[in-house]
Amino acid sequence: MLQNPALPLRGSLRLRPAVGPWHRPAFSVAVATGLPNLLLLALGRLDLVPYTSAGTMCALFAHALPYRERARTLVWVVAGMAASVGVALTAASLTRSAVVLVALAALMAGLQKLLCDATRLGPPGNVIFTFVTASAFFLPHQRLDAVPVRLALVAVGGLVAWLVCLAPALVRAHGPALTLARPRKPRPLRVHLPLASRVALGCALAGWASLAAGVGHPYWAVVTAAAVHRANTSVSFQRAWQRTVGSLLGLLVFSVAVPLTHLPAVGALLALLFVAACQVGAEATITRNYWLGQVFVTPMALLLVSLGSTEPVGTLVGDRWLDTLFGAALGMAAAFLVTNRRAGERLTTALHQARAAQRLALTGPVGGDAHTRLADTLHELRESADGHAGEWWQRPVPLQEVAQVEQEGHRMLALLTERQAAHV
Repeated sequence: MLQNPALPLRGSLRLRPAVGPWHRPAFSVAVATGLPNLLLLALGRLDLVPYTSAGTMCALFAHALPYRERARTLVWVVAGMAASVGVALTAASLTRSAVVLVALAALMAGLQKLLCDATRLGPPGNVIFTFVTASAFFLPHQRLDAVPVRLALVAVGGLVAWLVCLAPALVRAHGPALTLARPRKPRPLRVHLPLASRVALGCALAGWASLAAGVGHPYWAVVTAAAVHRANTSVSFQRAWQRTVGSLLGLLVFSVAVPLTHLPAVGALLALLFVAACQVGAEATITRNYWLGQVFVTPMALLLVSLGSTEPVGTLVGDRWLDTLFGAALGMAAAFLVTNRRAGERLTTALHQARAAQRLALTGPVGGDAHTRLADTLHELRESADGHAGEWWQRPVPLQEVAQVEQEGHRMLALLTERQAAHV
């Protein structure tokens, strides 16, 4: 018999205690973005902010890693961001067809979801890449001969982000402990194809619906559709609801703040300062609940658009609201249309791997490899069980077996720790 879990709303807006050292990514991205933005303001070239900001947004990543791992990971993040923006700018230079651009943005969003899930890159994961890339597909006045220069600006922004994220090493030689922040091994791509397919389909449907409704910023619908997809259908439903509520409140914040950014002489500076404040606010609140983070993300995104736009505030607000509704609704439609039949296969594999890791830990030599492998398999087991439990059209989760393997595994981890201490 197949299960159809409930789509819960109760408690979805409840605030939780903040998780983790949120100030690291918050202030890193604010400083990294603010430095080039202030320089561009002084030069009178705020039209270039989207390109430098694409690189500086990379400052949100890798703060839980030791400095050496952080440096290497950020290089890959910046390279991936530059490659994504390069594809978007090239496409925008070659075609003016919004239908085609939405399709390409949706494909890129699906690919970014696939790669971020497989490499376990995050938080914040694929949504940051999609936010930057989807908007780049629709940046005006693109020409092929200008793409290299604009990619150079992305690279400069990425370099600033890299330097800001590594700057703490100057005053604190030891970063996060390797044992707590060790990056886990990448995962076989096929198990992530259903979720990536949902993202691609949902983004395409949302973007095309936005175009059909005459909305001028279809990439907002694309980003919303990408953002709602989580580990399973039930969690995605909660995320869609949270994003809708948070975006509505964020639009109210933007409507109140935007008149200040139009003041003579100081308006642009106030806009940049408000963007930085929203970046900090988003990181400070998003772990408490996603909707609260969106209260800051929404005005930040709109202010970045308004810096180089002459559109009326009412038009921007209306477009954003419609795109949020299209993205949330059609993103969820894709979750129901694309079934994740691999969720059961992944859970079965995770159970076998966890039991095999326990046997190896019992019979193998004392050392860190057995501990590492067992910890990895237990993490994968919990992740796959959570994903399976909230997925529609699946066979019931073997909760008792999962709980037993997890209990035995955690007892084994404690035993391995004692054995390693005694061996030393």
